[in-house]
Amino acid sequence: MNSHFWFRSGNYSLLGHLDCPRQSRNLGVIIVAPFGWEDVCAYRPLRFMAQTFAALGLFTLRYDLPGTGDSSGGAQDPGLFESWIGSVGDAAAELRRMTGVEDAAAVGIHLGGTLALASSARSDHLQYLVLWGAAARGRSILRELRAAANVEKIEYLAGPGAPPQPLPGLESGGFLLSPESVSALEGWDASRLRPRCRRALLLSRDDLPHDAHLAAALQNSFPVELAHGRGYSAMLAQPQEAAFPRETSLRIADFLTRDLSGAAAPRGVREAPRSVAVGESAESVWTVKHSGSEMFGILSAPRREPDAADPCLLFLNAGGVRHIGPNRMWLESARRWSARGVRSFRLDLLGIGESGGDECLDIPALYRECLMEQIASAMEALRRQAGIRRFVPIGLCAGACWGFHAALRDPDVCGAILLNPSLLYWDPSIDRRRMVKLFATGFNAWTGYGKMILGGLQPGEIRRGARRVVERLRRKRARPGSHLELGFESVAQAWSALERAEKRVTLVFREGEALLSELESASQLPPRGSVFLRCIRVPNGGHTFRPLWAQELVHGIMDGEIAALLSAVPHVPATA
Repeated sequence: MNSHFWFRSGNYSLLGHLDCPRQSRNLGVIIVAPFGWEDVCAYRPLRFMAQTFAALGLFTLRYDLPGTGDSSGGAQDPGLFESWIGSVGDAAAELRRMTGVEDAAAVGIHLGGTLALASSARSDHLQYLVLWGAAARGRSILRELRAAANVEKIEYLAGPGAPPQPLPGLESGGFLLSPESVSALEGWDASRLRPRCRRALLLSRDDLPHDAHLAAALQNSFPVELAHGRGYSAMLAQPQEAAFPRETSLRIADFLTRDLSGAAAPRGVREAPRSVAVGESAESVWTVKHSGSEMFGILSAPRREPDAADPCLLFLNAGGVRHIGPNRMWLESARRWSARGVRSFRLDLLGIGESGGDECLDIPALYRECLMEQIASAMEALRRQAGIRRFVPIGLCAGACWGFHAALRDPDVCGAILLNPSLLYWDPSIDRRRMVKLFATGFNAWTGYGKMILGGLQPGEIRRGARRVVERLRRKRARPGSHLELGFESVAQAWSALERAEKRVTLVFREGEALLSELESASQLPPRGSVFLRCIRVPNGGHTFRPLWAQELVHGIMDGEIAALLSAVPHVPATA
């Protein structure tokens, strides 16, 4: 059984997810997530880790840190690092309050391990610590974040011609650490702490050596075990590919349950709020039943009565990224428009984020017809339970493809905002053809190699990596089952159908996006001068608009398109 609820930590409302066993031990577990892009990737594997612990009799609580995920606040909040540390103790207190367990353990991943360790030095609320990939010094974590930030700039416009970063601080993976948070991490050192717990388990990152300074700092305080943390890299792969670390999860469970005595017993769970006020928004947890499983979603509504005629913004998963959206953009947009009186729903389809289903969805599975059926089920639930009658799907990558098909099929969809769709129809050979074209054009030039070498890669490594990618694509096969089909020759007919239905559909493409080039070459872009269809081209901010300047640009475009939809004012006939 799984329970979703909000709880308080200082000035913040935090969203928690509690996995409950049928027969429980007198120990509960808190999973403290890593930061930023690592949190996005590891989200679903950690969900399955929590289910593994629950199956072995341990109540397990996952939650979003202050200013991250679905929790309130933002990256620029003062004292955020201190709030992160304080949230671990508050989560332990909430776990005890809801379940009645006496002892608590924290499993911290990378930066989450740092926070759990710092929290254990302030109180005796944690009896066991499991630190996976934690560092003895905050400088080590910052060094890795900076290295990742330098490498990812290869993907998007960088250098002298790039727009300046709009906010101060360290930007990595599309997420921001404010100057104050950077300073707090710079000065953090485990050797200055005196943590209080019974035992600790230190897990390496796959076969990398343990942080010797961290092991030495802890061994003076309590018994410390060292073990290989196999599956760390696979857990932090792209969200649609991230793998559940089963072996290491069982190793952690063995460490936690080794000293527990007495048989497991039934234990009730106290009620907790499923809705909360966040600024001017009221946010509610929703579960939608579909095909014997449950989809998860968050409904954001204004605290005053919304205009019944206004459509609901339906935010769809960006590939395998959960309902907060790429770089938390869906959450920020939902709360901004809720404060203006507009409802929105952030949905996780089956196999993604907090919803049931498979451990993860690979690329072919992200384009199956059954996902459209799931979107239809979610819209029907919103019609029936919230009285919503019109919808505006907003999606990126695969989510943009789903939004395109929803606009074509459902008469209650009055418009759509489609960001960087990779496909508008399923084509099992498209990745291979695009990769061949990329290697045949972009990397024959010295500039292509030069950008990658600036990121720290050597030409030999680039060639070997390219061969591995092509071989992987050659082996990839779609799962059995129907996929979203729409022949390429029919795209122009689709634009005509949308225009006849007077549905306002906006495509937003970064320069260099593969589908943009393909549609342009085939003369299949929306017709120029259309009142309802628009194609907006923006500088290369990466496929998911990771740089803060790209996020700011896309937020502005989305706001303008949403305002036009709400006012029923036709688009200005132009291709921007």
